[in-house]
Amino acid sequence: MAVVDTLIEAVAANPALTIILVVLLALVFGAYLFIRRIVVNVAEGYDQGRQ
Repeated sequence: MAVVDTLIEAVAANPALTIILVVLLALVFGAYLFIRRIVVNVAEGYDQGRQ
């Protein structure tokens, strides 16, 4: 519970930092999905090309 209390206090004390961290996490997750989509499509294209 001490960790959760510390986290809540940090979020309350630094709302701008929290927003920045959330935005960065969203960008990283979006980049992961984008790169994953590219890799999957390239692999499917290679498979179709061999047939």
